[in-house]
Amino acid sequence: MTSAHMRAVITSRRELTPDLWILRLRPEQKLEFVPGQYVAVGLPGPSRLTERPYSIASSPHDPELEFFLERVEGGELSPQLYELPVGSEVYVRRQARGRLVFDRNSGRRDHFMVATVTGVAPFVSMIRTLAAEAQAGAVIPYRIALLHAASRPEEFGYLEELTELARRYDWFRYIPTVSRPWQAPGWEGERGRAEDVARKYLDQLGFRPEETVVYLCGNPNMIVNLEGLLLRAGFDAHAIRREMYWPSGAPVGPHSA
Repeated sequence: MTSAHMRAVITSRRELTPDLWILRLRPEQKLEFVPGQYVAVGLPGPSRLTERPYSIASSPHDPELEFFLERVEGGELSPQLYELPVGSEVYVRRQARGRLVFDRNSGRRDHFMVATVTGVAPFVSMIRTLAAEAQAGAVIPYRIALLHAASRPEEFGYLEELTELARRYDWFRYIPTVSRPWQAPGWEGERGRAEDVARKYLDQLGFRPEETVVYLCGNPNMIVNLEGLLLRAGFDAHAIRREMYWPSGAPVGPHSA
């Protein structure tokens, strides 16, 4: 460990599928971050600390850090993290990074968030923080919709929580969609990939290009395809924020290897 790191203890873990789980850590010192940012988590290796950046799902008001993680076969870190029980120790960078943060400065009222599977984490942090402000009596002057795409319903790590927040607050809409409905015969929600249904909800909700900030996070193919669709529909490139979750070995962005 270097002076750039601090210790953190695993306080809980919730497994969703054989490869997806939600992990909570308590760092020895509070990590300051803005909702939407990511931080590097690491474990000691034979010669160095092996670390990877992961988006933070918890609110900055939470003393613990929460991550929605995917175990990547052959990855340098995620398979090791997956095996750690509660009480194990990991290392966390003292500084969070990332510019996929909620836009409070442009004056735009509407905010459309699109994620694939674990890419929902930064948006969970944003919505939890706004919900805490609303609970404290603040007026939320935005309309926010979160389109969350996954292959199957069990991959929605925050389905119940986000559904409840959407029921409680009229400024928030949660739209989970599955791309393999034949594997989920009981699913009654939206069907299709994010690229297939995004335009439908932008039109349905009345999110016009000149009034909307769009946030894209997760699978690079989704981001490239949807960004192209948005630009063709007249959305301003400067109002499209993106965070790609790259596979192992790629140069930038949070990922789960």
